[in-house]
Amino acid sequence: MNVYRFNSFEKQVAFFTERTGVHLPRMTHGKGAFFKDLGQWSSTYTSQAHDVTSVHILPDPVQGLSFPRAVDVLSSALSLSDQTIDAEEIHTLLATFGLSREKATQPVISLSGGEMLLLNFAKAKAMLPAVDGVVACSPIHWLNENSYQYWEMLVAACQARQRFVDVALLTGEPFIDEEIAQPDTLIEPVPMVAWQISLERPVVEFEEIRFPSYHPASRIAYELADGQGCMTLASPVLMTGNNGVGKSIFAKLLCGILKPAAGDLAIEAPNGTGCARLIFQDAIDQLFGKSINGHLNWVFRFNREKGDAARKIYTALDSAMRDYFKDRPEAAEALGPATERCTLLQAKISLIAERLATRPPALVLDEPGWALSGPIARKLVESVCQLAGELKVAIVLISHHARWWKGMVHSRCHLEKQTNGRVAIRNLNLE
Repeated sequence: MNVYRFNSFEKQVAFFTERTGVHLPRMTHGKGAFFKDLGQWSSTYTSQAHDVTSVHILPDPVQGLSFPRAVDVLSSALSLSDQTIDAEEIHTLLATFGLSREKATQPVISLSGGEMLLLNFAKAKAMLPAVDGVVACSPIHWLNENSYQYWEMLVAACQARQRFVDVALLTGEPFIDEEIAQPDTLIEPVPMVAWQISLERPVVEFEEIRFPSYHPASRIAYELADGQGCMTLASPVLMTGNNGVGKSIFAKLLCGILKPAAGDLAIEAPNGTGCARLIFQDAIDQLFGKSINGHLNWVFRFNREKGDAARKIYTALDSAMRDYFKDRPEAAEALGPATERCTLLQAKISLIAERLATRPPALVLDEPGWALSGPIARKLVESVCQLAGELKVAIVLISHHARWWKGMVHSRCHLEKQTNGRVAIRNLNLE
């Protein structure tokens, strides 16, 4: 297995393109650049014949899944080397990578990020007879530590067939059997914001799907593990739990994106009792095809006051990161020039500034370290938490990498599925 490390998402993607010949369209430069890159990929796809063929695991797992359901993804992969494919073979492959039979017909877009990554592993294993190896970007970043074994299983399957494995990681990103560096010590303690979440056993229901294929209805219900109706927290809060337990769904409840079919959920914080705001883990998609500047201008086109506040917050966060990079010039490429906002890090800063400008009760950062090196992610989140504390905005970090946020968070809550099917939320003491 060959492991390569890069200081920025952009360099990681450039390596992926060089190794595979697949041009990923830029997502932070606006629709013109996106369609130009898409046209380049389309026009060169058949002419870029590499000496080796590989199966790809991209930084955002959903980008490697072209079909609507897991059964379609795996049927296509298996068809490369097997003429007859039955449902049991697909279910066995799913189970090998920790996915239940029910996931076979569930829409891929509704899977959690970790489940999508595990489906990529299953797809890669199915394609091994027909390819020379695997090129994987950040292959365990979306996984809980309990699921690292599935990556090791895929690597073992590659080695058994004498297939190569190339891994592109970001600097400081955790990986199998590597010593984990201690996080930088905070220069200043992060301000604490006291707030509460009230839960009356909220339930989220997902209706059955009949077309184009059937998938049964499902539901997920949340409750506090201590049986109480209220949980008092100190921001920043770290939220943890296994892949697929429902962390991102709970975040969408907090933000009002999903409404409970039964029960209720409410926030009480210094900035009020309304809905929280959310930065999705695949934050780059939240620009909706616009450039970074274009998105910020579009959001606040009817509210100059909040637009000015967002730009002021952006400048503060940008300055904090540039000060950090003064002593780390080798990593400064992740931020890019101040005059041209075009990197993923700048996109994240813009999205965060946009939400903080509205002064919500809480801001949820779902996997804020995605596509950032460990030290850069920590500095960004530290800067955001410092500024949010001044604005009395509570911060929730959903992350599988608790070590990254050591010394930064004031509370931790853990989600765990119970034998009765409910998801219990437990307020844990910080270790």
